[in-house]
Amino acid sequence: MAQWKQIAAAQAVLARETGAVRKDHGGKLRIALAYPNRYSVGMSSLALQILYRMWNARPDVVCERVFWDEQALAEGLPLISLESGLPVNEFDVWAFTVSFEMDYFHVAAMLRHAGVFTGVRADAAGPVFTDEGDRPLLIAGGPALSMNPEPLAPFFDAVLIGEAEEALPRLTDLLVEHAGAEREAQLAALAGLPGVYLPAIMGPGARVERLWVRDTAQLQPVSCLYTPDSEFPNRHLIEIARGCGRGCRFCLAGYVYRPPREQPLARILEWAREGLTRQLPIFAHGGPAGVQPPGIGLVSAAVSDHSQIDELAVALQEMGARISVSSMRTDPISAPLVRALAASGAQTLTIAPEAGTERLRRVIGKTQCEDDLLAAVALAQELNFPQLKMYFMVGHPTETDEDIQGIVELTHAARKVFRRNVTINATPFVPKAHTPFQLMAMTPAKVVAARQRTLKKALAPHGVAVDADSPEWAEIQGVLARGDRRLARVLWETPRVTVRDFRSALAAHGLAAAEFLGPRAADAPQPWDVVESGVTPSFYRYEARLAAQERPGHRCPPGCGAADSGVDCLMCGVCRAVFPEPAR
Repeated sequence: MAQWKQIAAAQAVLARETGAVRKDHGGKLRIALAYPNRYSVGMSSLALQILYRMWNARPDVVCERVFWDEQALAEGLPLISLESGLPVNEFDVWAFTVSFEMDYFHVAAMLRHAGVFTGVRADAAGPVFTDEGDRPLLIAGGPALSMNPEPLAPFFDAVLIGEAEEALPRLTDLLVEHAGAEREAQLAALAGLPGVYLPAIMGPGARVERLWVRDTAQLQPVSCLYTPDSEFPNRHLIEIARGCGRGCRFCLAGYVYRPPREQPLARILEWAREGLTRQLPIFAHGGPAGVQPPGIGLVSAAVSDHSQIDELAVALQEMGARISVSSMRTDPISAPLVRALAASGAQTLTIAPEAGTERLRRVIGKTQCEDDLLAAVALAQELNFPQLKMYFMVGHPTETDEDIQGIVELTHAARKVFRRNVTINATPFVPKAHTPFQLMAMTPAKVVAARQRTLKKALAPHGVAVDADSPEWAEIQGVLARGDRRLARVLWETPRVTVRDFRSALAAHGLAAAEFLGPRAADAPQPWDVVESGVTPSFYRYEARLAAQERPGHRCPPGCGAADSGVDCLMCGVCRAVFPEPAR
């Protein structure tokens, strides 16, 4: 009866969706596409939708979704796919897309829940299987694993490093061809495929090249699924650019998707028109209450950096589109874009100074001056946005009490200009692999917590709310971001996810968080060395030296990464595959 209710709940979710694909399984490669978080979070992932579309476009593949389901886990119910309600163990392939380190706990929980493993080997070389011959092939990818796959590597047969579109056609051909074969034959077929890491058979010193799509014309990074139950409800998401050329030294996205590539204006508008032809149901009081076209959600590491963002915003307004954006920069602000957001009924204008002083912004590579920031605030006031939100990080390298006071003073300056609701977010800084700050120590949680308290105490009397993420959880994220295979057993043995239980599991295996959070020696091997990101080690060192000198660093020039652009920048090393250095 409980499982029947579980399937009925899945059918109710599908009834509120538009775009789900249901296929007969006969004669097809069956792929369970997993997002290790709640349905509402996973359905906000454009990566999930891209994979879903690409796989289901093939007549020889059926792809169905699986999400982390805390209630099913607690009740001991099987982990099932959304579309057919089949247990995941009945699929040929179980593919995870993993965006965030904190979802590693959910990956382990889903694998435990499905009964695929009984544990992780003592040498962390791989898992202990319940029945090696009768389980799906386990594959993972996503930005977190593309820069450091090691903490989860023992759980997977294969990890895709980089952008999936570059490898998926050939990878899927091989999976179809070897479906039902012995595990060794399947892995042998995948061996040598560019961008594919095979943790169990690739030994120490292995190197895997991060894949990135050079021809953006082959991309179709737009929504194919719509639901009111997403964090971006009923939005037609369009990735207008991939990567970011700004070079912020703390930003994983700026390196995992390097070099920056943008979609042409005409193609974006074509995708928007196609999205606006859809009529999605509006649900009220438990049932449909009419239809309307989706909103248009523009997605990029920095939406306002698109070279034709002003023209795009104006054109979308003329179409009558309701617009939202994933991010925006203020140097300078795109006034047409902000006006389009206001006209679309956006309630909050969000900007991200990241640091409170220009000195520290130079250190982290976020070269926005106070005049730029306050100009954006003034525009938000002029356009009557109900709320202004500013994102800061606390605990940046070289940060001092004066930098924290800078956040207070910048917020006060914004409060004088913007006379409605102002909030700030004070997120702990976490150093990430394959960024210029990858070897830096993480600021201790006690120091970060004290600085967050300083902000709250200084700003609360002025009516400014401070959202402060937990420094203790940030430390756990820091451990996972720069960790190694030993953490797989720790993740497996932390079924109750609390800070105390994680630290206890570390201690049980002779580990401590400080080992992963402290400074790293420049000449020492690192767990993430398995990934060849394309950026040269000398470039990371160069950027770290500039940061120590409080100097801004290198930016990718417009057109970088496009073979027909005439731009042949070889500064960081990524584009050498496009523009090889001349023979000496």
